[in-house]
Amino acid sequence: MTDQIHKLGEVLRAAREARSVDLPRVERDTKIRERYLSALERGEYRELPGAVYTKGFLRNYGSYLGLDPEYLIDLYRLETSATPADRSIAPTPPRPMSVRRRRTFVVTPGAVAAAILTIMVGALVAWIAYEFVNFARTPELRITQPAGDVAAQTEETITIRGITAAGATVTVSGLPENPSTTADAEGNFEMTVNLLPGSNEIRIDAVDPLTRRPSETYVRRVNVVTDAAVSPSPSSSASIAVAVDQPTADATITGPVPVSGSAAPGTELGLSAVLVESQAPSFSVADASGGEVELDPVEPSAPEPTTVVADAAGSYSASLPLAPGTWDVVITPAEAPATTRRVTVRPEEGLTGMLRLDGGDSYLEIEEDGTSLEGVSGGISDDGDRVEIEADDTIRILAGNAGAVGVSMNGINLGTMGGNGAVIEWLVTRSGN
Repeated sequence: MTDQIHKLGEVLRAAREARSVDLPRVERDTKIRERYLSALERGEYRELPGAVYTKGFLRNYGSYLGLDPEYLIDLYRLETSATPADRSIAPTPPRPMSVRRRRTFVVTPGAVAAAILTIMVGALVAWIAYEFVNFARTPELRITQPAGDVAAQTEETITIRGITAAGATVTVSGLPENPSTTADAEGNFEMTVNLLPGSNEIRIDAVDPLTRRPSETYVRRVNVVTDAAVSPSPSSSASIAVAVDQPTADATITGPVPVSGSAAPGTELGLSAVLVESQAPSFSVADASGGEVELDPVEPSAPEPTTVVADAAGSYSASLPLAPGTWDVVITPAEAPATTRRVTVRPEEGLTGMLRLDGGDSYLEIEEDGTSLEGVSGGISDDGDRVEIEADDTIRILAGNAGAVGVSMNGINLGTMGGNGAVIEWLVTRSGN
């Protein structure tokens, strides 16, 4: 009986060698790390992250090799839980994923004609579907600047940038002068439009060059504040005079934006911010195979408007927590024109981030500049946990349930790492390395 026992590692290795593939190739194809594959084939189960993840590895590896995953899991259970006496009883030998009885195939003229006709019909259907999809599609349109409405624009022109279909015609409407432009081969476009003092509603749409179908129309509202509107009249300046010391115009700031100045004691001022342009990531992300991960950051939202009151000495101070990007900070005294200062918020040097577990638990491995994060790496983090991460150059993150792990890096919300139950690895590298 003992000659009929099948050891899990031997079954996996024999099936892999029969396919003439090595472990690095299997890692690329299955996204399972080579050291876990090697541990499975050597029977070193203590090197694996846990039973739940090991069974997932066996299902993926078994499907890849054409073996029955349930048979492999039975072998794993037998080798990890049975006593030496019990191991003389082997489970059913491995069987292919599906077995079909071979039938003799006879080539006849009718079969050849039927095959040719089937290919022609399939090609026709594919061509019709392709033409239909192309005809029915509408061009994508995304406005990157300004990212939202502008509450206080001091200049009477504004530059609009965005992305759409290559060669699409982008048109502005709603203004006295409505220019248009054509997107380049990569879909990028840029145009500068003239504004009127006061409120302006800019409507932007794109037309696909092939189908002539229009995109969804985007609207940006821009309020142009003239010098006359910003400066109080001499008759009222004594009662509503407000000085803004910080932030200075066009300042570049790391961290919360300070707001300070002087006003009449007891004067109440409203503080708000409007996003002009979000910050591009100052880092790159690669997957386990070294391929670049395409990022789709969540656009940052402005903090809720707040108020500050000048003290008895006539001073006021506060701070606004703003995500990296370009912002218009608006200081509005009661019954007086607003003052707007444009600032650029930059992230700190290095990499600073947060992992948020929402919707489930997840196994995590985290390395900061090559050093494992104690108390977290190699264990299961619970739903609702928040994990702070920080490094000078690189951060490695392996998630066993990628759909539950959200990542923010250098103030930029990158969303979740992948789908529910997916094992995903990211290597975050600071730009310039």
